[in-house]
Amino acid sequence: MQAGTIPQSGDTLAGEAEALRDHARFDRAVAAYLDGLIRWREGSPLLHKLSANKARMHVAGYLLHLSAASSVAGGDGGVPYGDLHALCAGEKAGVGDRVLKTMLALMTLARFVDRWRDPSDRRVRFYRPTRRMFDHARLAYGYAAEALDAVEPAMERRRRLQSDQDFFRRMLVSAGSAHAASPPDLLMPDFIGFIGNCEGAGPVLAAIMRSEMLDRAVQSRSALAGRFGLSKSQVNRIVAEAGARGYLDVDGRGVPATRRALRDTFSRWISIELAFHARHMR
Repeated sequence: MQAGTIPQSGDTLAGEAEALRDHARFDRAVAAYLDGLIRWREGSPLLHKLSANKARMHVAGYLLHLSAASSVAGGDGGVPYGDLHALCAGEKAGVGDRVLKTMLALMTLARFVDRWRDPSDRRVRFYRPTRRMFDHARLAYGYAAEALDAVEPAMERRRRLQSDQDFFRRMLVSAGSAHAASPPDLLMPDFIGFIGNCEGAGPVLAAIMRSEMLDRAVQSRSALAGRFGLSKSQVNRIVAEAGARGYLDVDGRGVPATRRALRDTFSRWISIELAFHARHMR
């Protein structure tokens, strides 16, 4: 195997993820992924409140996908509500009408989305992500690209993602279509059901893991709450549920420590995420 090349194993995402985990530089990719997740979650509390669970993330992600598809096809990036509703309400996404409408209203108020009505038919509403939303999304995908660069530095995915708008749009089109057809989280439904529906679980667990990897003391629950815009009770819930699932141990002082089950499970999910991104960042 050549240094700096992601090995291929079979033609399935699970096989590509497994091959990625076997790569000599995968530990570097895990560290970069965790650092990126933590930085992104610290960066914009408002945006992360808007995408605090899997359903909300689907609304934002599919809106970006449909808008990019419109732009690539020569349109103005506007997405009819009906098109977004059809994608979000699909069996695999399962986003309810209430969540969809609430998310669109909140994103509009937060200036992440522009909204207007069709002049020829006032019943038709259009939505388009603003530059602000695209910049936040590019930053998030940039952290995944940085993790992939730890394995394949010659691909320069992060540089291309940040400097080439067309590269980013093509990635949104390709990844969005693939995600709608077969979401990667179907490969790990239990774990994603936990971190995808328990607000703040991902960054809190990532911060605990990263502290241990750097041989640093784990922050207090109050500090973790303040760091990620959560309440202390939310952090307590995350620690309790992660403990019940066998992911954390808690000592007599209430300080959590990761168990191998969490490290292995999180690393497996990272490999799936990165294998999925690698497919669409070419």
